[in-house]
Amino acid sequence: MYSTMKKIILLATMILVAGTVSAQTYFNGDRADYDFYYQTRWSFEVNANLSNATTGTNFNTGNLPGFSLGFDADIPASHSLSIVPGLLFSQKGFTASTPSGDLTQRVEAMEFPVLAKFRSGKFVNFSLGPQVSYIVSTNNTYGKGFPIEMRDKYVYSGSNLRYQGVLGVGIDVNKSLSIHARYSFDLTNTYSNGNVAYVPNHRNKAFQLGFGINI
Repeated sequence: MYSTMKKIILLATMILVAGTVSAQTYFNGDRADYDFYYQTRWSFEVNANLSNATTGTNFNTGNLPGFSLGFDADIPASHSLSIVPGLLFSQKGFTASTPSGDLTQRVEAMEFPVLAKFRSGKFVNFSLGPQVSYIVSTNNTYGKGFPIEMRDKYVYSGSNLRYQGVLGVGIDVNKSLSIHARYSFDLTNTYSNGNVAYVPNHRNKAFQLGFGINI
């Protein structure tokens, strides 16, 4: 599945580059005046996140709620295609049941998505593209009875950069308001630390439900 996803993300990236180049010659001020779809729009975005991780059988995980917020720009390439770069602060992570006890790992990150947004009709749109996630902090909360001497073995010490793919669907309610649902997923395994017996290599994923307000 992830091999297919990588091919989709690569195709989306190629479309993003081609769309951005064509946008420089396709549009003029007249089109932007009579149709807001031809206008570059800036939006403030807020999402509710439900994140998790996919790991080996020795490390069972559960969903963790969080949020994300930030800004994005909707840059038209044609009437049905636009390029949407963004910058968001995001909370993700997972809960886990380990041989040592229960823990919650919450990740705070800055995310940089660059999505191709395809419009279908007047209101509905679909989006896909790559995303870079830079981890600002990772904090563990341990359940009652989790041995103190074992806690350091579950502290995240992997790379601060994660490369992800994003798929989404949205509805343009009007010129000022949109709602959307998205799914983001790691394209490669995350190596948490040197001892996979405690924290196995895993992929992070998240569902997002949110809205954008054009500003």
